[in-house]
Amino acid sequence: MSKLFNILTVAAVTFGLFAGSGEVSQIMAAKSEPSCLTKIKRTIKRKVKKAVKKTKRAVVKTAANAQNATMDSAVKAKSTITGKKAKKTFVKGHYKKGNKTLTNGHLRKVSKKSKNASA
Repeated sequence: MSKLFNILTVAAVTFGLFAGSGEVSQIMAAKSEPSCLTKIKRTIKRKVKKAVKKTKRAVVKTAANAQNATMDSAVKAKSTITGKKAKKTFVKGHYKKGNKTLTNGHLRKVSKKSKNASA
């Protein structure tokens, strides 16, 4: 009985090793190197994406500059018409460091402290 048990154990271990080695070779076959054309295609796609992103940022910044000029002239015109110092100023749309999205242009309050007060 013990001989039969040993033979069956050795057979099971051997079968397990062969089955395991078959799986590894199938996995290795699935992870083959990409072809040259695939690598070229990926590189071109990456470069096009970068170019599109840079172009989009340039267009958005140009639009923000145009909006800033318009709003600054409007704020200045209002202060000239009313004869009072502007309480708000326009902040141009901008990309903060590390941010992927644009912070839209907006009006912000002018601080009450004047730069000439300390002088």
